[in-house]
Amino acid sequence: MADTGIRRSEIIERAESWLRPSVAHSTTKFHQNEFGIYRTDCWGYVSMAWGLPDRRGGVDTVGLAEISTMIGQDDLLAGDILLDARHVTIFHEWADRDRAACWGFEQAAGTGTVRRLIPYPHATPRRYVNVYRGRLLA
Repeated sequence: MADTGIRRSEIIERAESWLRPSVAHSTTKFHQNEFGIYRTDCWGYVSMAWGLPDRRGGVDTVGLAEISTMIGQDDLLAGDILLDARHVTIFHEWADRDRAACWGFEQAAGTGTVRRLIPYPHATPRRYVNVYRGRLLA
């Protein structure tokens, strides 16, 4: 188990930074704040939230898959992602005991950055390999 990496609380703090105000979606534009300059699409948003280097504005679906591992539904924790070939959402928390829906952060056309209720299953759950895995899961 690694004892370094980005904490889940940091991922959520970074994700929330694009809600104040909501960042408009674009596959060609960039947004700069205290965390760097990132593309204003879903992949740039996750790259920013995970604290990835901001070269080229963030990674894409393949890049996110290469730096994360598949996990089960029961293993999802704040800061993990739900990834498919065309979109990625940051998992925040379960909305109900049955785990039929979750709250997630996403950057999407038409809405920009939002925290919204998402039906589950939505996409494949994945965990960033550099998320802090020490005893304190802050």
